[in-house]
Amino acid sequence: MATKSNSSSPSPSLFTSPLTITQLIDVLDLLKRCGFPQIKWHELGLRLGLHKDTLDAIKRDNVTTNDCLTECLSQWLRRADNVDSKGGATFDSLSDALKSMNENAVADKLDQESKLISLIVLVLTVCVCILLITLYLVLVYDVIFNAVSFQPVPSCIFISIY
Repeated sequence: MATKSNSSSPSPSLFTSPLTITQLIDVLDLLKRCGFPQIKWHELGLRLGLHKDTLDAIKRDNVTTNDCLTECLSQWLRRADNVDSKGGATFDSLSDALKSMNENAVADKLDQESKLISLIVLVLTVCVCILLITLYLVLVYDVIFNAVSFQPVPSCIFISIY
């Protein structure tokens, strides 16, 4: 049950980067929403790259199927055993594992949610860019307007010239 350390910071998005242990609850919630049968946690663990000994220890140390699935995913997110050889802790590798278990409906829902989240992130990124460009244009306009605006000349200058 040795784990590999992951020194990278938590990913900004659930779907765009390798996953970390800090996203355990997100992965559990997503699998629940997608209809993954928790009873298949052991097979999922094997397909994600966890060793049978690791999964046997999880089964021995946990009472409920939910606890077993939680610990299985925890080990996967910590990249234990052969997880990296199966693609690491990513949603692509999770989707591939589900498909190899013939859990195609779950994998399809996972992929759809992934695409939806990616689209939302893209739209939000574009909105932020538009906002920043608008702010920049307002600032540029303000600088130009203030630079060429009419500044009254003091009357004493005219008197001294004449």
